[in-house]
Amino acid sequence: MLDELVTETLSALPAGARAGRLLYVEDNPQIAELTTMMLEDAAFDIVCAASAEEALRIADAAAIPFDMVLTDVVMPGLSGVQLAMRLNRRWPDMPVVLTSGYGDELVTGRQYELLSKPFTRGSLIECIERNLFN
Repeated sequence: MLDELVTETLSALPAGARAGRLLYVEDNPQIAELTTMMLEDAAFDIVCAASAEEALRIADAAAIPFDMVLTDVVMPGLSGVQLAMRLNRRWPDMPVVLTSGYGDELVTGRQYELLSKPFTRGSLIECIERNLFN
């Protein structure tokens, strides 16, 4: 009952009152759906992309820049690291967090935070808040 009330209250918030506008990039539909639900429940305004190429098109077409990008590392085509570098060339102050189930070895020498999969709702929200508000 309390969860339903919280969800209803958060979904009734105007977009400007939400915690932040995120571009979320994940090629696995099941992971994307679960993570999107967690983020929406935490009052984040989410736009999803299934590839780095799609994310670039979305970011370029957005009237308002995103507050942050959360992207998988290993995807067909451009990797999450390549996506992060391209986005940061255009928006240098936009935080990008990488997610991966393969460990740190894929992102050695990185300038981006890595959130290891599987992650909990709490660790996801904490990571996003740390990058958005610090």
